[in-house]
Amino acid sequence: MKIHQLRALVAVADTGSVRGAARMLNSSPAAVTQSLQLLEVSVQLQLVSRTTSGVVLTEYGQAMLAHARLILSQMSRAQEAVEAIRGNTRKRLSVAVSPWVALTFLPAIVMRFRERMPQVQLEFFEGVLAIANPRLRDGSIDIFIGRQSPGSMASEFAYRPLFATGLAVVARQDHPYATSSSLADLLDLDWLVAMDPETEGHMPFSMFERYNLKAPRSIHFMHSTAVSVALLKGTDMISLFPWPLIELCATRDGLCAIPVREQLDNSMVGIITRTGEPLDAASRCFVDCLIETVRDDAWTQISDVRRTMHSVDILV
Repeated sequence: MKIHQLRALVAVADTGSVRGAARMLNSSPAAVTQSLQLLEVSVQLQLVSRTTSGVVLTEYGQAMLAHARLILSQMSRAQEAVEAIRGNTRKRLSVAVSPWVALTFLPAIVMRFRERMPQVQLEFFEGVLAIANPRLRDGSIDIFIGRQSPGSMASEFAYRPLFATGLAVVARQDHPYATSSSLADLLDLDWLVAMDPETEGHMPFSMFERYNLKAPRSIHFMHSTAVSVALLKGTDMISLFPWPLIELCATRDGLCAIPVREQLDNSMVGIITRTGEPLDAASRCFVDCLIETVRDDAWTQISDVRRTMHSVDILV
């Protein structure tokens, strides 16, 4: 198994064709095809399959792809570590950020970071689990500021808690069930929740079991807060939001918390990184800037942030 073979597999997965992979790798289609064939010989499995619409990865290819991405990412980090010793700081830092943290603390964090490392290019992703966890796993993001996944991923990722807050059921302010006092009243509505690939999106509904209620009959998944807000504003869908996000969206987007009497689950937000992998200089600097910003009382002078943090416990 060779590095150029793994690069060919990743390139084919990203482009969907041998020709596209060849262009990405500045190579020839024949060379990419040969690399894939040699990789299949080395693992004795079919990794790709040709279709009328291009090349798709088999089940074995998908399993190999996750490891290939991580290996290539680790090689890049090793090179960056050597360059850092030479005095050349890495060029890019990729971070996924929970939406309400992005709307409150992120600008101040970035300003601090840019003052200290102006040569580093920043890349941001929305910090929902279905986007952040796979990218954190394969090395395409470095830090996830967001909610910890339950279960098996606890040993895969290192977690440092930052905030604790509650969850609430959210809807548009003129929703016909906006004043409902029980979860039982909401079971026949369309629920919109963030997909969690580790639990198939059903973890938020453990609260229904706790109160001897059936899960909602209609559950839909979203991977974008902007999409979720748009649907909540324009339909009778309801969702679960952390309180800080509700505070931010209440006035601006016409949303409200439905005052159900049942106690909902808490939401924990923290700094999540890959277990056993030391943070490089840029990652350490970003984490330092984040914690300094949260501990700095300057944010209390910003009315929107101060109102939002009224419902948050700071854990650092």
